[in-house]
Amino acid sequence: MYVDSERKQLSAPWVRTHGTKDYYDMCAMLKEFPSIHCTFNLTSTLLQQLEEFYVEPLSKIVNRDSLIVKSKSKKEKGKNTSLPSPISTHTDSWFDLLVKPTEKFGEEEKNILYRNVWSCITISEPQLFFFPEYESLVRLIKTSLKHGEENFTTQQLRELKFWFFLANFDADFLLKETRLNNETTVNLSDIIERKTDGKFYLRKKVTEDDCKRLILETYKVLSAIIPLHKAMQRDVKNNVGQIELTTTPYTHPILPLIYDSDVAKICQPNDTLPPRFSFPEDAKLQLQLAVEKFKELFGAYPKGMWPSEGSVSQEILPLFSEHNIQWIATDEQILHRSKPEHQIANNPYSLNVGENELAIFFRNTRLSDKIGFDYQSMLPDDAANDFVQSILSFAKEDEQLITVIVDGENAWEWYRTNLDGKEFLRSLYKKLSEAQEKNEIVTVTPHEYLNGNASRGIAPHPISSLKKIDWLFPGSWINANFDTWIGEAEENKAWEYLLKARNDLKNCGIVPSGQSSISNPQSEVWNEMLAAEGSDWFWWYGEDQNSPAGDEPFDEAYRKHLTNIYLAANTAGANLEIPNFPSILSTSKKSERKRQHGGAMAQSSENIMQAEPKVKVTFRCNTNGNQFQQVNIVGNRDVLGNWTPNVIAMQKENDTAWKFVAEFFPGEEIQYKYSSGGSIGDWSSEEFALSHRTMFVPLFDVQEITIENSFGIV
Repeated sequence: MYVDSERKQLSAPWVRTHGTKDYYDMCAMLKEFPSIHCTFNLTSTLLQQLEEFYVEPLSKIVNRDSLIVKSKSKKEKGKNTSLPSPISTHTDSWFDLLVKPTEKFGEEEKNILYRNVWSCITISEPQLFFFPEYESLVRLIKTSLKHGEENFTTQQLRELKFWFFLANFDADFLLKETRLNNETTVNLSDIIERKTDGKFYLRKKVTEDDCKRLILETYKVLSAIIPLHKAMQRDVKNNVGQIELTTTPYTHPILPLIYDSDVAKICQPNDTLPPRFSFPEDAKLQLQLAVEKFKELFGAYPKGMWPSEGSVSQEILPLFSEHNIQWIATDEQILHRSKPEHQIANNPYSLNVGENELAIFFRNTRLSDKIGFDYQSMLPDDAANDFVQSILSFAKEDEQLITVIVDGENAWEWYRTNLDGKEFLRSLYKKLSEAQEKNEIVTVTPHEYLNGNASRGIAPHPISSLKKIDWLFPGSWINANFDTWIGEAEENKAWEYLLKARNDLKNCGIVPSGQSSISNPQSEVWNEMLAAEGSDWFWWYGEDQNSPAGDEPFDEAYRKHLTNIYLAANTAGANLEIPNFPSILSTSKKSERKRQHGGAMAQSSENIMQAEPKVKVTFRCNTNGNQFQQVNIVGNRDVLGNWTPNVIAMQKENDTAWKFVAEFFPGEEIQYKYSSGGSIGDWSSEEFALSHRTMFVPLFDVQEITIENSFGIV
């Protein structure tokens, strides 16, 4: 949790940006395709932050008589906007920018707008591409900052705060009046329009009223998220609903490591590990709070659970059964290392948890990663066709269950051919619906598969009838181990800090109350402790994962949680000396390390932002007669994967020719090479070892060029 406890607001805007861009529409879109059934996983801390830091405080603001927001809907047309300023919304710092008049901005607001690591100019390049005026403004600001200049007009700053919100609304809200499940409507098409180039442009000059209007539009969407999911969840008794809802351990911890960090010795035998962290009671509490929060919001306990990052171990399995979890899921790489060996992932299995039954579903790695990485550079229909054909390739006489699990929020802002991946998803659901009519493919949720659904022709598959796994290999959906969170020097130091805080808490006798709300000092202690056990902090430490904007904010947030444990404990009656927790980051600047995909606030890796129009570059690779299943491109720019191989897939033109199209600034040096497929990060199929191709984008009078290459030949 990214909480500024002093300001009583979130220190990061991602709950809100993903809320207006992803969380609502990902579910609502299914109404267009009633035969499609799928599962959504919502973490308890996400839901709590959504309610506590947005829905509740904003309801007090938007219901004030002094706030009436302009709207073009028939019911609200002609109303005015008026809101006293300044005012703190107690949501996030960026949200406060909407409320305060731009002409009154001081140094603090400018920090939030464009100076800080997380700001209104740190947004993914593919997402920015669809908003040329926003892109131009960001380019201007970055160029000015590079030269030490900040002579921005009030109107430019007003537009910057406005764009950061508008670009994080789902495309449907920008294109037309969209009726939410609570009968309110969101319609921003009077402010913005999509032109024939597929990009969005302003219809009018941005005003303060436009900015304040986004307060209400944001509230409408965020307040509808939980009710929408609740309304669409599967009701077996009444045979209605398209989705199954699941959750994750409370603060998204790597549960096997909380239970016993020495379990990493099995899957990472060559790594140096920190002193043992082993608190099974914390692991149990993480599960307890998660299922209780879920029941509070959705009226029933979850039947399934996605362990954070698909992290599992044999030792934690009884914890799921104790909380009546019927099934869990992880990646197929775990299955391949479990016992008995040589099992295939095209059906679920049962797990050995004593007298209770627990099923486990294994994610098809390749298919899932296609959605997360490959399809982002493909045309929507081509990508959807590829997915359906890939599914059909598994067809046999006997039944096959193919499990696809993807990151539901971070994948879409990297889709380059269609904003937020919406056209791809609609095409995919349409083609799956057609395949379902032909009885070729049936979409099904895990609970529906296990218990059956006669109305859809789905037979029950009792857990007792499934093949058994005698021993589950410990690991996650990343590399089938835990090396993203433990084993590097920085990661190990973070675990040492956590162990110090946890032991001090244990020794002072403050025990968890089992309540997730901050209603008393002791529960605040445990809110901070459980937050520090979350996976995010350990993810960003070390060299294996680095935020495009730098790791410093994550380091600061983690150490703040640790300090808050001691402050809250002393408020609750302890007498603990508050340790100094120095920065864990190495002395080298994290932002200068190899950059990888981040979230919606990821910075560009381009060192120089230029004002000239971009040049369209088509890379065409001839495979010299080799009929590769896939050809990828990798290079020194975000759109080329920033030297992470097998992220950027090329489009197949024919059996021996592949192409990829991107835009670059004139004069840029582009370094790149091709690979013939493989897993992300695997260089084994690269055309040149320890070498690469180089090209320079022409400086003048060129709008489009094509680069012709032959695989493996200079």
